[in-house]
Amino acid sequence: MLVKDFERLISEYEKDLYSFCCYLAAGAASDMAGDLYQDTVLAAFEMRGRINPDGNPKSLLFSIAVGKWKNARRKAVRRQAIAPQQPLEEFDYAAAGRENVEADVQARATQEAVQAAVNSLEDKFRIPLILHYFDDMGLEAIGGVMGLPKGTVKSRLHKARALMKVLLAKETEGLYG
Repeated sequence: MLVKDFERLISEYEKDLYSFCCYLAAGAASDMAGDLYQDTVLAAFEMRGRINPDGNPKSLLFSIAVGKWKNARRKAVRRQAIAPQQPLEEFDYAAAGRENVEADVQARATQEAVQAAVNSLEDKFRIPLILHYFDDMGLEAIGGVMGLPKGTVKSRLHKARALMKVLLAKETEGLYG
């Protein structure tokens, strides 16, 4: 694949790929999604000779991102064990002068509850869920990304939805109960 063709390929899928990297890296360091995206594009560039533009290059790009993500998580776990980092402070809505603070806080709490539930899932459930609901990928495409048969992807999505239902029920019970 020529460099021009690779550039066209990346420009076609860059938004979807970056969005997927953001979903994968949610809850991680703020620059993790950008690093993951750059590492994915670099790895794809290095293997551009093996990319078939008539095949499903989006699945290949997402597969590379998943592999890079898993490697980055392993490294982060090792680093955290060696030198733990402190979380950032919460955003101060009052100081920002927001008009509808209550609605913003409620929306953010809901978003954080969903994100926390998604992040608490094992990768084998979390990745298909992200690909299906946030990147609108079909079962076969997800199977291509993860190297799984369509039936396995379908069962993992079913299990992920069931786990999310339980996790969000516990979360809302804690908020409103």
